[in-house]
Amino acid sequence: MASTQPVPARQDSAFIDDIEKKDVDTPSSNEKLGDLDTPVESMSGDDASEQIRLKEVEELEARLAAGTADDQEYLVQDAHDIAIKVLSTRDDYELPVVTFRMLFLGLGFSAFGSVLAQLYYFKPQTLTVSQGFLLIMLYFFGKGWEKALPSHGLWWYLNPGPFNIKEHGAALIMASTASASATAIQVISVQDLYYDNKLNPGVAIFTLLSSQLIGYAFAGLLVESLVYPSICFWPSAISPANMFQALHFDGGLSSKRTKIFWLTFTAIFCYEIIPQWIFPLLTGVSIFCLADNTSATMRNVFGGASNNEGMGLLAVCFDWNLIGSSCLYTPLWTQLNWNIGIGFTYILMSAVYYGNVWHGLNFPFMSQDIFDINGNEYNQTAILTDNKFDQAKYDQVGPAYFSSTNALYFITANLAMSATLVHVILFYGEQLKPFIYAMNPWNKNVTVVHDEHYIVMKRYDKVPRYWFLLLLAAAYAIAQATDYTGHSNFSWWQLTVILILSLVFTTAYCTTSAILGFSEFSTQLDGFYSMIGSYMAPGDPIANMYAALYGSQPTVQGITLLGDLKLGQYLKIPPKVNFLVQVLGCVVGALLNYVMELSIVANQRAALLSIAGTRLWSGQNAQSFNSNAIAWGALGREMFSPGKTYYMVPVALAIGAVMPIPGYLLHRKFPKNQFFANFNTGVVLQYSCYLSVGVNTQVNTASALGVLSQYWVRRRYPRWFTKYNYIIAGALDGGTQVISFILNFAVFGAAGTEVDFPNWWGNDFNLSADRCLAPPS
Repeated sequence: MASTQPVPARQDSAFIDDIEKKDVDTPSSNEKLGDLDTPVESMSGDDASEQIRLKEVEELEARLAAGTADDQEYLVQDAHDIAIKVLSTRDDYELPVVTFRMLFLGLGFSAFGSVLAQLYYFKPQTLTVSQGFLLIMLYFFGKGWEKALPSHGLWWYLNPGPFNIKEHGAALIMASTASASATAIQVISVQDLYYDNKLNPGVAIFTLLSSQLIGYAFAGLLVESLVYPSICFWPSAISPANMFQALHFDGGLSSKRTKIFWLTFTAIFCYEIIPQWIFPLLTGVSIFCLADNTSATMRNVFGGASNNEGMGLLAVCFDWNLIGSSCLYTPLWTQLNWNIGIGFTYILMSAVYYGNVWHGLNFPFMSQDIFDINGNEYNQTAILTDNKFDQAKYDQVGPAYFSSTNALYFITANLAMSATLVHVILFYGEQLKPFIYAMNPWNKNVTVVHDEHYIVMKRYDKVPRYWFLLLLAAAYAIAQATDYTGHSNFSWWQLTVILILSLVFTTAYCTTSAILGFSEFSTQLDGFYSMIGSYMAPGDPIANMYAALYGSQPTVQGITLLGDLKLGQYLKIPPKVNFLVQVLGCVVGALLNYVMELSIVANQRAALLSIAGTRLWSGQNAQSFNSNAIAWGALGREMFSPGKTYYMVPVALAIGAVMPIPGYLLHRKFPKNQFFANFNTGVVLQYSCYLSVGVNTQVNTASALGVLSQYWVRRRYPRWFTKYNYIIAGALDGGTQVISFILNFAVFGAAGTEVDFPNWWGNDFNLSADRCLAPPS
C-alpha cells in the first residue's frame, strides 16, 4: 500500500494553486463505484486506486482525531488538505435520510424562513434569514423530537432513532433554499404598487418559479466541474459542514470540540447584546471621530459605523454581526486581493469626490439616489408618460446624476465583471472542460474525479444530467409564457439573450466562489443587466426590471445551490435527495413569498408607497428597485451613451476584459512566483469601490483577523487550526445570528415595538454610532 502521508502542497499560498494532477478530470467508462467493502484486489484498476487513496485518508483522519499525527500532517496548505483534514470522509451509509421527521422539519422551517424573509423585505430594517440560525434551530428541534417521541413499533416512522447528520443536513438545505425573498417578488410588488399592473396569481407564481429554477438548472449543468473536484472546495460550505460533523460525529457534549463550540456560542450570544443594543460605539471605534465629531471630511474618511456614513479608514469594529466568520475561512490570497482592492477604494473614492469628478461635491459623499444638478432628489415620475420615457418631459426636467462614489461603483463593478470572466478562462479554463462536455448531448464520456469525498459518494446514484436539461427547458418555456402574459414588455429574444449572458457569468462567478470563496454582489449584477436592458428596451422601466430579474437571479441562485450541493457532498447526502429538497425549498419559498407579498401589499399599501413609511412597514426596497429601473430603463441612454456623463460605465466592460492579460502573461513567464499566480484582477477591481455603501468599519478588523487565522495560526499552530478554526467560526456566527434574531423581535421593532436603549455617551442619538458627525438624511 502507498504511504499514508498526505501529498505535500506545491506552494504554501495555494488554496488557489493550479489544478494538481489528482484533480484533473479524465474520461472513463466507470460511472459508479461498486460496494466500498469489496476487497481491493478484486476491483478494477481505477476503483482499486481510489480505494487505496481513500484508505490512506481514513488512516490520516484517525491519526488527526486521536492527536497522534505530527504538525506537518495537521498543516493545511491547499483545498485538498481542507477537504480531508478539517472534514471527515465518514459516511454512515445506513442512516435514514428521507424520513417524516426530516420532511416535516424541512418544510416547516422552509415555511418559517420564507415568510420571515418576506416580512423582513417590507420592514424598515432589512434583514436576512441566515443559514447558521436555521442550522442551530433545526438541531434543537430535531434533538427535541428525538427525545420527546418513542422510537419503537409504528412510532419508528415518526421518530427513527437519533436525529442524524443526513436528516439535519437535508432539512437545512431545504429550509435555506426557501429562506430568501426572491428577486421576482420585487418585480411583482413594484408593478402592483407603481404601475397598476397586478399580475394574475398563476403568472406571478410561475414567474417566481421560473426565475429560480433556471438558476438551479444552471447549477446542475455545472456540478461535474464545480462540485465534485476537491479544488472546488467552496470555502463558505466548510464552516457549516464542520459544525454538522462536530454536532453529530464528536460524541455529543463530551467531546472537546463540541464543548468549545457551545462555550463560544454562549459567549458570543451574551456579548452581542452589548455592541448591537447597549454600546453601539463598539461597532466602529475611530479615534479621529472621537477627537472631532463636527467635520464632514473626518466623517467621510474615518467614519463608517452608520449606513452610508464613510469609508471607515483605520476604524476598529468589535461587533461580530458586522465582521462575520468569512475572514476565518476564506483563503488567504483571496483576502489579500480583497485588501488590495480596499486600498484602492480609499484612494479612488476620495479622488472622485474631492476632485469634484461628475460634479461630485454637489451630492452626498455616499448615496444610491439620483439627483438633479443642484443636489436635489431627481423627480423620476416627471419624465414618464404611460410608464415610458418621454423626451419632451426630460428636456424640461433636465439631466440626472449619481453621487460620484456611486458612479465609481458602477464603473468598477463592470470592470470586475469582465475581468472575472477573462481571469476564469485564463487561469481555470481546464476546470471548465467538464462543463463544456456536459453541454454536448452526445457526450458519452464520464469524468473521474480524484476526490475522497466524491469517491465515497459514488455508491449513490447521481442525478441524471437530463433532469437538469429538462428542468431548464421547462423553466425557460414558463419564463417566456409569463413574460407575455404578465405584460412585461420583454420579448422572447431579449429574454434569450439575457439568459445566455447569465449562464456565462453564472459559470464565471460560481467558479470563483468554488475555488476562491469569492461571490458576486447582486447589486452589481442588477446594474449590469439593467444597463444591457436599457439598450434592448430603451425607455421602458418595466422591461428593464425583467432584464435585471432574469440576468441576476439565476447567478445568485446558482451560487447558493451549488454551495449546498457541495455541502451535501461533504455530509454524504444522496444526490437525488439533495435534488428533492432543493426543488421543494424553491417551490415552498416561491409560494409563500407570493402569499405574504399579496397580504402585505394589500393591507399596507399606503405605508409602502410613503417615502418615510411607518415604524412597522417600509417600501424602501421596492422604491429602490423601481428607482433603479427608471434610472437605467428610462434614463439609460441619456446617462450612459457616448458623450453622456457616465459613458465610462459601459466602456469599463471592454477595459476590464483586458486587465487580467498582463498578469496571466507574467504568471506564464514566472510560474513559480506566488504573487503572479494568485493576483486576481477581478477580485481586486470588485473591491476597488467596495466601501461606497453601507456600514464599513468592519473591514479593518476582518482583514487583520483573516491574516491572523489564515497565515499565522495556520502555519504556526497547524494542530489547533485544523481542529478548531472552522468550528469556532461556525459558533461565532451561530451565536451572533440567534441573538440578532431575538433582538430584532424584542427591541428592534420587527414585532411592532421598537425599544431604544437609553441615550448615553456610547449610544448618542445625535451622532453616528462611532460618534462621527451624522450623515445627511
